[in-house]
Amino acid sequence: MSSNKIAKSVRYALRFLPDEVYIQLNYFAHFKKFANLKNPKTYNEKLNWLKIHDHNPLYKELVDKHAVKEYVEKKLGVGIGCVCGGGGVYGAYSWCLGFSR
Repeated sequence: MSSNKIAKSVRYALRFLPDEVYIQLNYFAHFKKFANLKNPKTYNEKLNWLKIHDHNPLYKELVDKHAVKEYVEKKLGVGIGCVCGGGGVYGAYSWCLGFSR
């Protein structure tokens, strides 16, 4: 079994742990030290602190590209929506950057 499959199996087995314990063990496995979550200094520590403490319900909607499209149209108005697929990065985001082809 490859080390990647072993790591995935271990993460899957530990999924029932509380978030803070799971994050600390995962951080230790990568960096060989525990994360300072009480006073985070590094970028990784700050991201892990956000995983534990920042539970904005909007995030669940923002991970789905179709839900984001509806959210943008609701906030900015109908007809503003983004182009999904086919145009690559330029085509997908040209509406918000003000570019035209």
